[in-house]
Amino acid sequence: MARRKAPKEEDPALDMSSLIDVSFLLLIYFLVTSTLDPKEADLGMTMPTSQSTSSSSPPEIDQMTIDVNSSGHIVLNEEVLDTDPEKREVPLLLDRLRTYAQTAKMTDSQPVVIIAADDAAKGQRFVDVLNALADKDVDIRNVTITGFKEE
Repeated sequence: MARRKAPKEEDPALDMSSLIDVSFLLLIYFLVTSTLDPKEADLGMTMPTSQSTSSSSPPEIDQMTIDVNSSGHIVLNEEVLDTDPEKREVPLLLDRLRTYAQTAKMTDSQPVVIIAADDAAKGQRFVDVLNALADKDVDIRNVTITGFKEE
């Protein structure tokens, strides 16, 4: 008997179109189910300028200094307030800022805040302080920003 030659087998191929469809479906699923960080508040702050003061000017209140150190602690006029850098809320700072803004309103003067952030401080902690200044109950817009290094 004569042997028949077996047909030559081709290299197996993998259809890539179904894999591409699955990868796009996974991408869409993860995009839809992911949570986005909340948008930061629009601050719209103005920098304080030197104004000529007249003799009949109302009494002015002292400026407030807020320090954000490298460990994420918020220090207000040398008093440590919010020490947990992982929390986005700063309730003690908000309370002091509300009181300060109300005092400024009663004396008919502009509240001025100086934010001194350590160069090694996390940027998010600095943004938390700015969001506290932009709070609807506080609404302090005269802000000076400086930097410092702890020694």
